[in-house]
Amino acid sequence: AGKTHCGALAGRELGCAFHDGDSWLPDDLRASLARGEGFTDEQRQRFAEEVGRRIAEASAAEAAERGVNARPLVVSQAMFKRRFRDIVRSAHPRVHFVWVRDDGEARLERLRAGGNLVDTELGKRMALDFEPPDPTAEPDIPAIDNPAGTTDEDLLRQLATILERVRESDAIRGSPGAA
Repeated sequence: AGKTHCGALAGRELGCAFHDGDSWLPDDLRASLARGEGFTDEQRQRFAEEVGRRIAEASAAEAAERGVNARPLVVSQAMFKRRFRDIVRSAHPRVHFVWVRDDGEARLERLRAGGNLVDTELGKRMALDFEPPDPTAEPDIPAIDNPAGTTDEDLLRQLATILERVRESDAIRGSPGAA
């Protein structure tokens, strides 16, 4: 869907501390992908817990390095189901999720281009497991529209709008969060 690209743009152009969540994948999950298998719910749960730990580490490192000038964290990682997003939320109540939404064919074209842990066939099967955010249960998850042909400028406009909303929300709550 372009999660990593959007996260990298936020890091490069909007002053965020970007982390590619795929770099946090444990070896057994990487092996599942290499075999063309998706993740089991047990693997997804374990990885959601790992993402929670890694966000804590990244946040602490950012605060230690930059103090009051710590940048917002941006982590690109697919959390396919609400219950796994909830695991991350329970570890980080001020976390903000963003849904990078595409037109399906754009995602497959990006997978065909290579450089991903997932090939097109696995990508098709994994897409069937995705639970889009329910607006009544998860009303605070904005979407970035990223169909084929979307420019970096358009993505940056969408990202900047979301980041501003996150900053406003965190100012109201009284502390910085992760986007």
